[in-house]
Amino acid sequence: DYYSYPPEKVISAKRAKFNDRHMDNQFYLQLGLGVSLLCTFLLTPFIGRKIAYDEEFRTKYIPKWYDYTLEKPANAWTKEELHEQIVMLQKQLHERAIRGEFTPEKLDEMRRNFGEGTKPAVEEKYAHFAKLHPGVDDDEDLEDD
Repeated sequence: DYYSYPPEKVISAKRAKFNDRHMDNQFYLQLGLGVSLLCTFLLTPFIGRKIAYDEEFRTKYIPKWYDYTLEKPANAWTKEELHEQIVMLQKQLHERAIRGEFTPEKLDEMRRNFGEGTKPAVEEKYAHFAKLHPGVDDDEDLEDD
């Protein structure tokens, strides 16, 4: 007789081996360690957020030698002061524009005085950086062969 399923004695032997392997203290120790690592992995973001945002929790549970938090610096200006500065700058620029301080000739003179030089000299100096290839002229058509 040929049976396609394993005999009962093979199944009972395998079950006994499984019970011997998995019903001792080592299995439960490994299972407990795995579950604790999984729980730690899942809880870490929540604990980190609590440490970052809760001052009382941080002082109570985190030792001073491990606390690397920095105090938030005070802003140099409040929003209102910054807004006032921007509005005042806009008014000054508007008044200067009305007086005619931003004509093209005066802008060129400002650029020369502040060290930018003239734009064509700068463009000539670095003109080769904008080319695809140093040996190809700008007016040549590039075709794929």
